[in-house]
Amino acid sequence: MFGKHKGGSGRALKEAVGLVAVYASRRALQIGWKHVTGKQPPAGPDDRQVSLGKSVVWTLLLGAVATTARMIAIRYALHLLPSSQRRSLEGSAAAGQSEEAGDLPVPI
Repeated sequence: MFGKHKGGSGRALKEAVGLVAVYASRRALQIGWKHVTGKQPPAGPDDRQVSLGKSVVWTLLLGAVATTARMIAIRYALHLLPSSQRRSLEGSAAAGQSEEAGDLPVPI
């Protein structure tokens, strides 16, 4: 039971860095959207003042940009850690992935 929470500080670092990256990328995308379209991006899925097409484009852009920024930020943050901590985080991440997948074979 206690072994599952190994590397909690590394996980907290990854989550914090990811959260900052998502916030910053969303803010940058909002500014870019306003610069390109001249209007504010959709406030939410129930915003009737924006067409369905613009809402879909905003959602796709936001998802792609936020996910990419999070991935890059986490990888960069892990690269800045000392090699001993980096190896322990990479090992715990690999173990967590195999537990999540249930050790099922990957289809080719």
